[in-house]
Amino acid sequence: MSPNGTMNMLCLIATVLFVVLGAPATAQLSSEAAIAKAEAIFKSFQEGRTADIVKEFNPRMAAEVPEEKLKPMWPAFTAKFGAFKGIDERREGQMEGRQAVELFLSFEKEKVLQRVVFDTDGKVGGLVFRPVSASVLPPKK
Repeated sequence: MSPNGTMNMLCLIATVLFVVLGAPATAQLSSEAAIAKAEAIFKSFQEGRTADIVKEFNPRMAAEVPEEKLKPMWPAFTAKFGAFKGIDERREGQMEGRQAVELFLSFEKEKVLQRVVFDTDGKVGGLVFRPVSASVLPPKK
């Protein structure tokens, strides 16, 4: 796949699952809990359990991204990027005053970044898939 083709696919996916956030706030989850929650969301994608993902959304995110928009995501990923190979890296930190987790996902043909942003109640207020070059969180030291 050409770099432009990959970018177009990721932009489409990011349009479907966009960040819906309110005012900046203090994180409510431990680093480990936030990473575990982001991984559980990704596992739900893999297993087609989109209803479980929507349950983790805050009310505004749930209104903006209904389950119907999530259902075609995993088949689209595997069709475009090949089989999933693993999570290469996990990062947790602050992004614009909010707690975020970035998972670096390795597929046969491409690497993709999943970013989950949490609100003050630990609910998902943002979820995007981007090229790994769009990472904003620093690596662990």
